[in-house]
Amino acid sequence: MPATTDHPVAVRATGFIGESRWRRRPASRVRYDALWADGRVEFDVSLTAAMYRGWPADFQPIEESVHANCPEVGTGRWVNGFAAVVDGPEVENPNPPGPRSGWPGRSGVAQREPSPRVRLAWRLTRGVVALGGGILLLTGPAADGVLGFVGVIFALGGAATLAGAVPRRFRWW
Repeated sequence: MPATTDHPVAVRATGFIGESRWRRRPASRVRYDALWADGRVEFDVSLTAAMYRGWPADFQPIEESVHANCPEVGTGRWVNGFAAVVDGPEVENPNPPGPRSGWPGRSGVAQREPSPRVRLAWRLTRGVVALGGGILLLTGPAADGVLGFVGVIFALGGAATLAGAVPRRFRWW
C-alpha cells in the first residue's frame, strides 16, 4: 500500500533575480516546488504550507537545507522532510517567473550602496523634520503635557542627527 500523506515528500527552491517590491532594484527571489508521493510535481507552492508540521524546530533545518541547496540562479536539489537531499524528477516549471513573483531569497544580490550624497540628503531630511516637529510640539498649545516631552525628544534627536551630518573636518568637538 503506497504511503499517502497530506504533505509533500520533498521540496526544492528555484532561485532567480527579480526586482524588489518598492525600490525596483535587483533582488534575489525564490520559488518553491513540491514533490508528492505519487510522483507529481506541484509548482509555486509556499514552503511553509508544504513542509511545516507545527514545530518550528523541525521546520528550520528543512528551510535552511532547501536554501543551502539552491543556487542564486537556477533550480536546486530536492530536500525531504528530514532536511536530507534526495533524488527527484528534473521537471522544470512551465511558468517562467515574473519580475516580482516568488519570495525573497536568502543569499541576496549585491545591493548597490547609496552614494554619500544620497545618504547625506536623507540624514538632513530626517534631522530637519525631527527638529521642526519637536519645536512645533514644544511651542504648541499642548506643550505642557506629554506632547511637550515628546517634542523635547524629537528636537534632541533632530539636533543630534543634524550634528552627525556635519563632515568630520568641520567639527570642533
